[in-house]
Amino acid sequence: MMSNQEEECPDIPYEDPEEPEEDSVTAAADGALNTGTLPIFRVLVTEAVKDGTTLQFTIMATRVEGDRGMVVTRQFQDIEWLHHCLVTDNETDGIIVPPLPARPEIDPKSVESKTKKQLGSDCHVLRPDNFDLECKAIQKYLTLMLTHPSFGRDKTLAAFLSEKEAAAPTKVSKGLMGWLSTTIDSARKSQHKDIDEYFSKEREWAAEYGKASKEAAANFNKVIQSQWRMTSALQNFTSTLASVLTGKDESTQTVNKLLLRLSEAMDSSRKGLETVSQADEKLLGSELDFLARYLDSVREMLFRRTCLMINFEDAARALDKAKPQKKEAAEELKTTTEAAYDKCSENARRELKNFMRHRTLTLQEGLVGFTESQIRTSREIYTQVLSILKEVQADE
Repeated sequence: MMSNQEEECPDIPYEDPEEPEEDSVTAAADGALNTGTLPIFRVLVTEAVKDGTTLQFTIMATRVEGDRGMVVTRQFQDIEWLHHCLVTDNETDGIIVPPLPARPEIDPKSVESKTKKQLGSDCHVLRPDNFDLECKAIQKYLTLMLTHPSFGRDKTLAAFLSEKEAAAPTKVSKGLMGWLSTTIDSARKSQHKDIDEYFSKEREWAAEYGKASKEAAANFNKVIQSQWRMTSALQNFTSTLASVLTGKDESTQTVNKLLLRLSEAMDSSRKGLETVSQADEKLLGSELDFLARYLDSVREMLFRRTCLMINFEDAARALDKAKPQKKEAAEELKTTTEAAYDKCSENARRELKNFMRHRTLTLQEGLVGFTESQIRTSREIYTQVLSILKEVQADE
């Protein structure tokens, strides 16, 4: 099933990756990696198809300075591996890494649980999922990586979008003790006082705003779930009305006409509410969820800077206490840690400024789309119900 985003696809002839001309596409992409132009590719995630226990995403990637593109299919675990490679192969100190979308729920039990949560525990009909939200999230993630100075020229990203087969992922496991050590260390360092007032305030803001963003996303999701349960109730009500339409005498036929009109009105309301719910999920719900995930990335970036600051402070104290024979090594360590800390802080200031601008534009886009959808759908429902009301009055 094709996503609505496909309408934005440029009129470009896409080629099968197996054709011999693939080498020229890859070579051109490699050449662009050495230039300052970003993005190198435009991407469009047009469809997601369930294949057994996996979800296959169709990704159209077009070179910005070219006239042809590639079509590749990738699983979500391929995207997870890409994220791991981009983060580990590039310098991320002071960098807000675009957040990886949530893993899609595709197994029958998860789909059933999701449906019951949305439509109510008494619902026995699974809600069909065309994975539009997942396609939108993957497209946004890839676009953010392609336009980011730290990741946009990465060869792994170019290969991911231009080669037929995705790189084989390798399982990454830290183990229980490693995880426990990292968790304890993170808890200790996250409370460390910042020596820069600007970043001290940013850390406080990120913590509070991140919490508020998650609450807003969760509460808005509850509103959407309530709307879906209402559509289920309206459908049950409509079915009940249809089941009582019996009898052929004149008085019964009059009642039947009124019940039929009421059933039509309820069904129109149900369809309108379904449209509203789908639009709410896609326009504002996905943006709130994305913002909450991005705030996690902001806090992770600030934590990495805090770790570098602690290393610098430790090196400065070690230099003050160093004996003459260890003075040179201690001074070299202090210089190295200070340079890393200063560079991270410089990157962080720039990244935070860009994030604030992007956050504002993203929320504005989501709110405008949400408002326009509400107005448009409300007018459609009003027109349909008014038409049915006029038919009822005409029958009297």
